[in-house]
Amino acid sequence: MARPDGLALPDPPLADGVVVLRAAAAGDLERLLEDGADPETQRWINISVPYTRTDAKEELERLTGCWDDADAPVALVIADATSGDYAGAVMMNHARPDGIVELGYSVHPAERGRGLAGRALVLLAPWAFAELGAARLEARTDPGNVASQRTLARAGFSREGLERGSRSVHGERRDMICWSLLPGDA
Repeated sequence: MARPDGLALPDPPLADGVVVLRAAAAGDLERLLEDGADPETQRWINISVPYTRTDAKEELERLTGCWDDADAPVALVIADATSGDYAGAVMMNHARPDGIVELGYSVHPAERGRGLAGRALVLLAPWAFAELGAARLEARTDPGNVASQRTLARAGFSREGLERGSRSVHGERRDMICWSLLPGDA
């Protein structure tokens, strides 16, 4: 699916009083580094281990540069609505067939357990359907990642089933659970 021409940051920003979704910024580097260096993050996400400052800088460049690169996944930072501090990130991979946009997300270790990712997904879904032209949102979780499964369920996603050996994480083939959200679900 091609990204729509002229796609721009949500204006006004997507917010609910607790979180705001915004573009990544240089000031996010330290918290991005902490997020990527966290063992729980590394357990579920294909990132470098060890995760270094160089890795964080390169990731921040991808996050900030995505708005100028029509082939790059679209990224928004999940930030605290009051302070604006980085609390996590959500990626939307639109390079999928037939109107599918696949979501991925991470929450900073100090921000976990507050429901921020679920709030971000609820805010993001209508925007992705309208602005990206998505006909279907998908996300995948490792069967062991119960917190992520709860997040998706609370955000209205439907669990569709187990995809055996569908992803490689740190060189190991892993099963994944596919979750979906359709425009009528949001």
